[in-house]
Amino acid sequence: MVDLSPLAEEPVPAIALVVGGLLSIAIALYGQREDSYWDEVGTVFAFVLGAGMLVMAFIAGTEEAVGWFTLAIIIILALTLFLKPMREIPWSGVVGALVGGAAALIASYLLPSELFGVDEWVFLVVIFIIVGAIVHSLVHFLEDLFAIATMVLQWKPTMIIIGLLSLAEGALVLTDHSIGSFL
Repeated sequence: MVDLSPLAEEPVPAIALVVGGLLSIAIALYGQREDSYWDEVGTVFAFVLGAGMLVMAFIAGTEEAVGWFTLAIIIILALTLFLKPMREIPWSGVVGALVGGAAALIASYLLPSELFGVDEWVFLVVIFIIVGAIVHSLVHFLEDLFAIATMVLQWKPTMIIIGLLSLAEGALVLTDHSIGSFL
């Protein structure tokens, strides 16, 4: 098993907050421009950094390496960076097809080759479509909630505020303080 505890040790959370805060501000100010590929590069870097920060937040939280306020800022910043590219993927269709296929596969082991005079494959197709449609609908609903949360977190003023707060928290964590200790 890989030991990820060094992610929670100083100065990693502080550096992640500073770099993430700068990236969040840059993405908010630079925006999506048709004339440049740098937005795509920043989005990929933000996705990777956001995913890493979520892992780091989990480890730092379980080891109580940082205060609650620092942990909250890390999670909010990680979600801000991580969610942007995630909303581009049609998750409801992907998850619906995977779960429908898994249900049909499991049913193929349980059903006889012919049931009520109808071939097994007909039942498998029906199971795939029904289960896939139900899961698609549920996941699509969750995607809509996810889209609303993403719009709030990707709103430029929100990103700038989170970025500035992360920069300040990162600088204070480097000096063994936290904004949470002043509250």
